[in-house]
Amino acid sequence: MFEYVDAGRQLEMAKRVFDTARAKSRFYARKYEGIGEIRSRRDWLEVPLLERDELYNNCYPFSTEMLTDEPRDMVVFSTGGSTGVARYSVYSHTEFDLFVDLQAKALKLQGVSERDIVANLFVAGNLWPSFIGGHEVIKKLKAVHLPIAAQTDFERLLWFIRTFRATVLLCVPTLLVYISDLVLEEKRPVDSVRLIHFVGEPMSENARGYVKKAFPQAEIKAAAYSSADCGIIGYQCDMCSQDEYHMVTELQMVEVIDPNTKDPCPEGETGELIITTLRRTLAPVIRYRLGDIGYIKREPCRCGDKNPTLVLKGRAGEDFKLAGAYITMGEIEKALKGFIGVDGITPTYQLELDEDERGRMGFVLRIESTSPEKSEKHKEAIKGKLAEEIHMIGEALKFDYFHTYEVEFVPAGSLPRNPITGKAKRLMDRRISQD
Repeated sequence: MFEYVDAGRQLEMAKRVFDTARAKSRFYARKYEGIGEIRSRRDWLEVPLLERDELYNNCYPFSTEMLTDEPRDMVVFSTGGSTGVARYSVYSHTEFDLFVDLQAKALKLQGVSERDIVANLFVAGNLWPSFIGGHEVIKKLKAVHLPIAAQTDFERLLWFIRTFRATVLLCVPTLLVYISDLVLEEKRPVDSVRLIHFVGEPMSENARGYVKKAFPQAEIKAAAYSSADCGIIGYQCDMCSQDEYHMVTELQMVEVIDPNTKDPCPEGETGELIITTLRRTLAPVIRYRLGDIGYIKREPCRCGDKNPTLVLKGRAGEDFKLAGAYITMGEIEKALKGFIGVDGITPTYQLELDEDERGRMGFVLRIESTSPEKSEKHKEAIKGKLAEEIHMIGEALKFDYFHTYEVEFVPAGSLPRNPITGKAKRLMDRRISQD
């Protein structure tokens, strides 16, 4: 269903985008000054990386420097970003139509069809692309569309799902947790929903298990691996695990580099993902540091698809250093797993780290709960579980490494969120340095 484009053809397509950008965009003309003609893969590696700050500082409407044409026949999106600072991306209408076509293919591959009743629970407004993109995708699939939107009152939202007996939900993980809170409070699991497709952020095993209690018949899948800056990057087949995606080689060239040396990583080795969008020329995205880390699998997928499989390993920066060792958010989630759904405890949390004048670390894990008073009894058990499951935390406690080591329960929905996407940032590292 998805076309396979090999590395040689991808490089040719990337060269055409590069040539267009340098010839017609004032930003890229300056950025690529002194760069010769791209004749080989080695030449391509000399093309400087595109940083997120560059994309923000030169984006429309503040600047037209990145554009290769006049600002017309286009759609403008806010890309949000985990920092909460909005950037803006523009697509020609033709480029956006291609994005929609490919996203519809991804959902069709996962079983969404014209027989489905699809609840569109994406965020609408604020220039955010997911809701209108969802509308276009559902139209392509000829399914029944329920354009509810994430901003709808939760009780009304759930009423729509129950009344129309929605079979598919399109949603972000954070909202799914809120809806699940309400369903479980009512003690009336929703049995009509057979598929839940989420986008925007990874969904942990803890969150999946919690949502599954509210929607017991639902299979929970990522709608795609995509970015408002770049479009769809990956899609899943039935053989993919939750963090694996076939790369959309007809649209994106994905490189994996060592974030320190900027050299290419060998196949199968984890590094920073660099994206070049091959069929987008109005506002070209060339060797862009997307902010994700992962690796490309050496072995082909058992499904027979020739498009290589990309394995995501999280966001760059979604880990922290403790006494010389790195600890990931995945380890935190694993320690919390047994507590999710007990006495109101939800899967949404935020870890805040700081440092006192003595260089000792402050560790405060805030967990959202529908009943913080009931959850309070589990505080010491969670602290003990973290120390037991994560060796370095246990060692740090032995040696009085923390000036604060606390677990706090806060009301559901109270953690700071991106105002556009509704995502809660999982790690707030306020230390001056992690070196």
